[in-house]
Formats: sequence, structure tokens, C-alpha cells
Amino acid sequence: MAKPKRESARGHGRIAVLLVLCCLVFLAFFARLAWMQFAMADHYAEKVAEASSASYTIEQHAARGTITDRNGTVLARDTTVYDLYLRVPAPPGSDLQQTVQTVQAIIGGKDVETQLAAFCSAVSAGELLVAESLDDESMAVIYKAGLVQNGAVRLAARGERTWPEGSLLPHALGFTGAITAEQWPAAQEKGLAMDSIIGQSGLEAAYDDLLRGQDGQLLINTGLDGAVRTTIQKSSPTPGSTLVLTLDADLQRALQAALRDQILHLQTTAAPGGGREARAGAAIVVDVKTGGILAAANWPGYNLNNYHSDYSTLAAEETAPLLDRVFQGLYAPGSAFKPAVAAAALSAGFDASDTVNCTGRYLYYSGYQPGCLQYGHAGPVDMRTALEHSCNIFFYDVGRRLGVDAFSTMARQLGLAASTGAEVNEASGRLTWSDDENFQAGLTLMAAIGQGNTAVTPAQLAVYAATLANYGQRPTLHFADHAQNPATGEIVWQYEPQFTTVEGGDAVFGPIRDGMKRMAQTNRYLREAPVVCAAKTGSPQLADTMSNGNHYVNSVLIGYAPADDPQIAVAVVLEYGGGGSNATPVLRAVLDEYFTR
Repeated sequence: MAKPKRESARGHGRIAVLLVLCCLVFLAFFARLAWMQFAMADHYAEKVAEASSASYTIEQHAARGTITDRNGTVLARDTTVYDLYLRVPAPPGSDLQQTVQTVQAIIGGKDVETQLAAFCSAVSAGELLVAESLDDESMAVIYKAGLVQNGAVRLAARGERTWPEGSLLPHALGFTGAITAEQWPAAQEKGLAMDSIIGQSGLEAAYDDLLRGQDGQLLINTGLDGAVRTTIQKSSPTPGSTLVLTLDADLQRALQAALRDQILHLQTTAAPGGGREARAGAAIVVDVKTGGILAAANWPGYNLNNYHSDYSTLAAEETAPLLDRVFQGLYAPGSAFKPAVAAAALSAGFDASDTVNCTGRYLYYSGYQPGCLQYGHAGPVDMRTALEHSCNIFFYDVGRRLGVDAFSTMARQLGLAASTGAEVNEASGRLTWSDDENFQAGLTLMAAIGQGNTAVTPAQLAVYAATLANYGQRPTLHFADHAQNPATGEIVWQYEPQFTTVEGGDAVFGPIRDGMKRMAQTNRYLREAPVVCAAKTGSPQLADTMSNGNHYVNSVLIGYAPADDPQIAVAVVLEYGGGGSNATPVLRAVLDEYFTR
């Protein structure tokens, strides 16, 4: 039976609606497909590329800052060297296996294949360091083989620390090196890469944050075919600051030469026990107005450029060239200590004009009666004369009346056995005290002339001399003056001089300065110097004795100049130097260099 017309019409309507819906779906599908193929083509191409690529980051090490003297003479700098990196995967047009074989043949003696296997097991893409600090010949062969041109390897510039005059101030400058396992936690907190180079000793370590600069990072995206797709500079390397020292390179050269020449001169001309056995020494010059170190010399020394290659030999040397004697050598000051006893006496109310009768033998104790050589004096001696002629009897008596603790306390205030403040490692030194295990009454007498248990560094002696020159203003020593931006010259850090006041003024330090000025005039080398200076020598005995039973002695000297308006203070120590006067040619060389150029 035929369907009614109304029912048939409804059926056709449903089909029409369905067809419309299908058309709309297909239109939406084709629209979406067209949008994906055309509007989003680049987006999806990028997604596909990402799925078939890998990214890695290259550390770009910043150039380390230069270290110069006060006049711009370069003491330490980075020299550009090149390291060789193998790119993984190999870029189009290159063969990884062939590249490895070529690189191995060029650098020789290194199993690159084993390194590469370990590298590829850890990452899918990156760069493997296969050679460091390539020489010109190796670089020429690499270029000739076309490895750089086809992208199979990358030559990366890097700064390597060098010292134009490696024997100039080696102990204080210090050296750089890779981060050690012990240093890594602290370095990681600073955001440093594991292969960063940092200061390991001396000024390189003390000012590492200023010198090191800020490393950069380059992000590289490469396809699985090895082709580099994009490079993004995540951060640019920023070079380290230039560190300008208070050091005067010309004066440093002169001081090192004078120290060396005097020791060699004594070895060939002095009598046994009079300096012939001299083997090493140290000397330092400081600016009394600022505490800046103008020169600091050790002999024997070494060349920083050869430090690592010569280390075993240097470490085995009997004369210990690696020892920074200026800051770490400990020596009895001998009679150079007497101004400290004088300062303690004047601070306690002693009158500089009071006298002690020098008979050549101190008779206060019946069981111990040390003597005095009475160089140019005898009978009643006041403080100025006692300093001029180094009268032991005067200082035995004054030291006994003061007590060892009183004059050792003053010595520490003046800078002996106290931190100098310098930016390098230093020995603390020691003085003689009444609670020392070996203390007895006679030890006070020995300590009063700079022996006993007393031992100080040449750097501390220089601070002491500067404090006497400054009427009690004790400077803090420092090597660095300021740091500046290498591109703009802008000062990014400036040292501020620091002083500690030792009370007394002219009443305490005036008579001492008079006595030291008079002492310098008794010595021909210093009397004929270009400026009038003040000085005090010392001849402390050593434990070693000669065949005749006499003790060997060191040579110790402190001084400053000009005597009436001091600019510089100096300390010199010659091991087995044969007496204080043997150090005066070194002071004279300093005065000639500093005041006549």
C-alpha cells in the first residue's frame, strides 16, 4: 500500500537535513585541513623539526681580567689559545669516522674513538672536546683537511693565563686553574660551569670575582642529519675587570736585582760567618701614606710561566724558592726590635734623656750576664744614643724594668706578630710572653733585643717601620688599588686606605725617629743615599754554630725615607746574612731607584 504524501515529504526532509549536515562536516574538515596546511604550515613544520632534532648549549668563557702595576705594566693577562671540539652528529658533507681518524692523526696519542663512544652513550647531540691549546702547526693541518670548513669540528678561542715577566712578583700574583672537587660546591652556588678557570692562589684567588668575568652561553639546535638549524645567544660573555695594583714594576725589578746581587756578593766575598753562607732573603717596600705595597721580593724565586712544569724541581730545592718569605718567612728581628721596646718605655713614662750605664756586660743577674759590643759608645747612654749605636745594655735594663708583656704588647700594636691585612696568605708570627712554657727571667733580656721566642715576617717588619714613620698610624697593607672596566676605563672598585692608631704621637715616636735617623748616618751606604733616611739594623743569632762555636746570624733591616717626611718604609731580611749592616746595600738600591728616577 502506498505511503501517504505527508509521510514521504518528511522522509525527504530528513535526508536533506542529513545531506546538509554532512556537507557542513566536510566543509569544516576541509577548512581545518586547509588551515593546517596553509595557515599553520610553519608551526607544524617547526614541530616536526623539533621531533627530529636535538639542542645543546656551548659555554663561552669570558676573558679573564688583566693585572697591571700602577703605571699600566702588564703583570698577568690572558693569551688567546684554541681548543678543538668534535661535532656530534656529523654535519652533512662530512663523515664522522673519517673525521675521528683525521683528528687522531693530527693530535696524536689520544684515543678519540673511545671518548666518542662514551660521549654518544650519554647525549644525542653536542660537542666533544678532543684537544686543548693547539699549536699553529696543528691548526694549519686541521684547516688544510677542511674539517673546520665543513663544520665537522669547531675551533673555540679561549684565554690562557700568561705572565709577560713571569719572575716578577710570582708568589703574590699566584696562578689560576680548573675548579677542584673541593671547590665545586661553592663554585656551583656562584653559577659557574664545571670547566671554569678560577684563581687558585695569591691575588688571582683574592680578586677572582673581579677578574673572572661572566661566561656566556650559546644554544645550538641541530637536525639528526647534523645540520645546524638555529643558534641562539642566550647570554653574551663579559670580560673580567682590569686589576690595577699599587706595585711599581720598575721598583720591583730593582728590589729583586738588589736582593739577588747582595746575596751573591756575600757568597763570594764575605768571611765565614760574616755572610758567606747567605742563601736566601726577602725585602718589601710600602707606601707609608696608604699602606700600598710598592715592591715585594723573594730570592730565590721562580717563573710563573714554568710553575707547573717545574713544580717537582722547585719543591725539592733546599733553598725553598716556592716559599713566600716576605709574608710567610718567620725571623727573629734582633736589634730591629729595639724601637718597639723604646716605644713601650716612653708610653709608660720613661724619659728619653734618662741614661743607662753601658759597661759592656749586664750584671743585674748573677747567673746570666749577657754583653754588648759597644759599637761607638760606652758609659751613660740615653735612648737616642742607644738606638744610634744599638746598645744592648740599655735595652736589657729598660726591657727588664718594663717586663716582657709590656713591650711585647707594644710590639703587637706596632704591627709585629699581627696581621698585615694583605690579600695573600701570611704567617701570624709570635712574640715572647711571661706565660711561655720556656719563660725565665733571662728570656726577657733576650726578647728585649729581638730574640727569645720572637719571630716575625718581613711584611710585619715593614708595617712596623711604617708605623714608626707615621708617628703611630699603622697602615693596613694591600697590593690592589682599584679595578676598572677594560672597555670603558670606569672604576668598578676602589681600595680605601685603612689605619690603626697607636697612641703617643711625637712624645713617643719623636725620640725613636731621632735615634733611627742618627743610626742611618753611621752607615756609609745610607749616609751617601740621595735622601736622608732613618733605619735600624739587627743581627739575630741562629741556632746553628760555626766550628769555633760562634753562632751564625741573619741580617735584618727596617727603614723609611725621607727621614723627616716619610714616603716609603722598607724591610729586608738575609738568611745567614752575617749581620744587619749587610742588608743596607739593598735599602740603598731602593732609595736610588725611588728617589732619583
